Amino acid sequence: MKEIILMTNKYNKTANAQMIDILQTLDKEILYKDMGLFEKSIIGVVAHYTSADASFFGDYFARFCATPPESNVKHFLKAPFVLNDEYLNNPQKLFEARAYIDKYITEVVENINDYASIKSVAFPWGEMSKPVYQFILSILNHAIHHRGMIAAALDILKIENDFNGRMLVL
Repeated sequence: MKEIILMTNKYNKTANAQMIDILQTLDKEILYKDMGLFEKSIIGVVAHYTSADASFFGDYFARFCATPPESNVKHFLKAPFVLNDEYLNNPQKLFEARAYIDKYITEVVENINDYASIKSVAFPWGEMSKPVYQFILSILNHAIHHRGMIAAALDILKIENDFNGRMLVL
């Protein structure tokens, strides 16, 4: 199971970097345009899954590590699952935060030794008990889902993109 999680994390980290390379070429007007997405704009979607990753991995999953990461991602958040405004209002800062959080996630998934153990986690919406691998894969998949939304928005805008090719990335 650990190999699958490490592979999925590597894919996410690479695909996020490739996506950011494309997004950095776009005007702020395009990045913040309401595209009818979950969080309206491309930036809104990046912020959504970035804040989710910072919260899930920083507040909950790091405690599953044999040796917790030395770095921390909580400084990106003003509240659980909410990024500080400086990242919402500045695409470059958001992209830098995304890259930092991706490195942090790698530290976390590499330092979990027991993916089969069942853990209980008290989220703001309720407590859940699941195997560690299920928590981790669910959130890694969450990023894939939202990156797909961004790819679709770029397609609608006729902006070439190809950062979701898992077979090409790995």
